[in-house]
Order: sequence, then structure tokens, then C-alpha cells
Amino acid sequence: MTEDIDIIHSPLEQTYSADGHSVRIQIYRSSADTQWILEIEDERGTSSVWDDPFETDKQALEEAFMAIETEGIGSFITKANEEAKAAKPELLKRLGQAGKPTAQGLPDMMAPLSDEELEELDQFLLYGVDNDEGMTLDTVDGYLHAIAIGPQTIMPKQWLPKVWGEDSAMMPPTDSIEQLNHIMGLVMRHYNSIIQGFEHKPPLVAPYWNTCQYDIGEFEDAEMWAYGFTEGVALNRAAWKPLFDSPQGQQWYRPIGLLGESEFSADQDELTKTPEQREQLAQQIEGSLVNIHAFWLPLREAIHERETSQRLRTKVGRNELCPCGSGKKFKKCCGSAAELH
Repeated sequence: MTEDIDIIHSPLEQTYSADGHSVRIQIYRSSADTQWILEIEDERGTSSVWDDPFETDKQALEEAFMAIETEGIGSFITKANEEAKAAKPELLKRLGQAGKPTAQGLPDMMAPLSDEELEELDQFLLYGVDNDEGMTLDTVDGYLHAIAIGPQTIMPKQWLPKVWGEDSAMMPPTDSIEQLNHIMGLVMRHYNSIIQGFEHKPPLVAPYWNTCQYDIGEFEDAEMWAYGFTEGVALNRAAWKPLFDSPQGQQWYRPIGLLGESEFSADQDELTKTPEQREQLAQQIEGSLVNIHAFWLPLREAIHERETSQRLRTKVGRNELCPCGSGKKFKKCCGSAAELH
């Protein structure tokens, strides 16, 4: 009879979404005295398991992000079951009939944060990060919206450091590994929930910003949210140029630019002088986000098709129909070096 093994799951486990796909990053060990095992499970239940364990779950998560960035999230969707089985570490072999560990009891990594969790993350960003350049919660929300709906997939190792402040590491400064795991889980869940919201039809858009009390009343204040969005754009502003060159794109971005950029236009000060003006601009942002997401969606889908076809290139004849479904020959479609469609 096989002895049961209690699997310890890291709180850093999470679902990561990009390019219309999601993978489950699983990090676990058999006891408190053993090292961590990294497993990435794709949408079909096929797993890729690292042979070498990691001393910390933080190292395992960083390796997962590096692998997804290097290989592309699609590579984990197309790997065969046989490859995953061949990569099984000794721990899983010992499990035998006990089967692979499950994520039962783990938080839903696509679920939006509750009001209490948003407050907890807000307090950590305000008081737990000793960096004057660190972001507040509304800034982070705007930042993540730009990353989620922009023209390119940007990996967490590129955008996470800026959340904690200039010259920061990928992981937040915390007093314990438990707090690190928890804060990282909150940030990634918030990011995933933004992506999931835009995948709904129609999109579910809920940008987060505060209200400010003035002598004349209470007004929505989206200036820090808009600043965060511009910081997300700044990660690769050149890639956003087609939107800025489009008259419609300029109109959609305008309320964000007026509130978030320091030198957006000559009439900026006049258009943002009063709380009423700033609130009116804030109320235009939800519609702008839906339109900006739709603007970039064909490009993101085309890039995904290109990456998929490149992985299939050795299996598809140049004169065969392209696997993307366009009806064209592969060499005239995704097999072409120049065309995105």
C-alpha cells in the first residue's frame, strides 16, 4: 500500500494569463524539510515539471516567469503528455497511486480581490514599501490596465519592480516569506482579474480610483490611476505609436493623457483646473479602455497566431493550408516573414 504524502503548496501558486491563454503555476513540496518543485500546467491538463528542485518557492516562481517569457506561454499549451511524464521528478514518481497534487483549497487566482483584500494591498503599498517612488493602489490599477490591454505581452519580471519603486527587485520588500507570498498573490490576482474582465462579452471594466472631498462636494479623482496607466504605456511607448497616430486612438487616450501626463497638451491646465472637469474626464475612461482593448486585440491575436505557427513550422508544409484558418497557403500566411494578419 502506498503511503500518503501530504503536499505543501506555496501561496505563490497562481494562474498566469497572456495572449488568450492561461497556465497554472504550481509550486509544492512533500514536507517542510524538502525543496520546492515547480510545475506548469496548461489548459489541457498537460504538465511540465522541472527535474531540479528549488531552495525557495520565490526562486521557483522567478524561474516560471523566465520560462514563460523565453519559451512563450503557447509552448506550454502544445507540449505533449509524454514530455511532461518524462520530466517528472522523483517526488511525483514516489507518489504512485496517490496521483499528482491538487490545488484544492487554494484561492481562485482569477477571482477579483474583495474590498478587504483591496484595503490590505492598499495599506501595504502605502506603509509596507519604503520607497518614495512606490505606487499606490489606484496607480497600480491604472498601470496593470495598460499592461493588460496594450499591444504586447509584458512579463511580470518587467513590470513588477516598478510597482515597488525605482531600482526595486521583482519581489516586494517584506518581513517574512509568508507576507511575500500573500502580497504577490494579491497583486497577481488583481492583474488576472483585469484580464478576465476584458475577455467577457461585453467586457467587464472596473478601474479603481478614489474620490476626494472638496468644499463644494465629493468628486472622483482618477489622476493617480491615469498616471499609472501612462507608466504602463512607458514600458514600451514605441509599440503604442499606432494608437497615438490614429485620430480615434488619440480621442480614446485623451482623458487618460490629460489626467496622467505632465505635458500632454497646451490646453491641459485649462481642461483640468476644477474637480468637476477632472471628474468628467474620469468618467470617460471606462469607454476609452474598452475601445483601446478592441484596437489592440487584432494585433495581439495575430502575434499569437504567428508564434503558434512558428512552433508548428516543422510540421506544416510550405504549400499546405495555414493552421491559423485563414484559407491561405502557409508560405503566404503565418509562414511569411513579413506579414501579420
